[in-house]
Amino acid sequence: MFDADLILLDGTIALTDALDTPPISVTRDAATGAAVIDLGAGGTPETGLTAVLLLPTNATGGDTVTAYIEAADHVDMTGTAADVLRLGSFGVASAAQGVILGSETPAVALVKFATRKRYVRLNLTVGAGDLGVSTAKCFLTPYAFPVL
Repeated sequence: MFDADLILLDGTIALTDALDTPPISVTRDAATGAAVIDLGAGGTPETGLTAVLLLPTNATGGDTVTAYIEAADHVDMTGTAADVLRLGSFGVASAAQGVILGSETPAVALVKFATRKRYVRLNLTVGAGDLGVSTAKCFLTPYAFPVL
């Protein structure tokens, strides 16, 4: 489906508010299906990358997901707050920046970014309910595509 080396969240685990810890390793987390992506020295190409978040399930209106793309020079994203950069926020329309409401799903959200940081991850937090995010996927692509 996609380049396995660019998948931030593989959609194999039913995410809940108890299982929404951001990844801290390039090894895929068996509990969440998430991983940190190593972009290599120098970060993204000059033209950047696009992170695509797929939320195909029609969730209830009270459910929420907050999702950001973050980057750092350390794979475990530790250090001071200045070491971890928020590169972009996923969002659809109605809620605060980075928040997707259950009533806005199914949804595809894009974040275009460029960074010189080596490591990138999806920081996804499940709010009220589970948003039916068990099938949620997030991947990186150098080729942004139009969404109708």
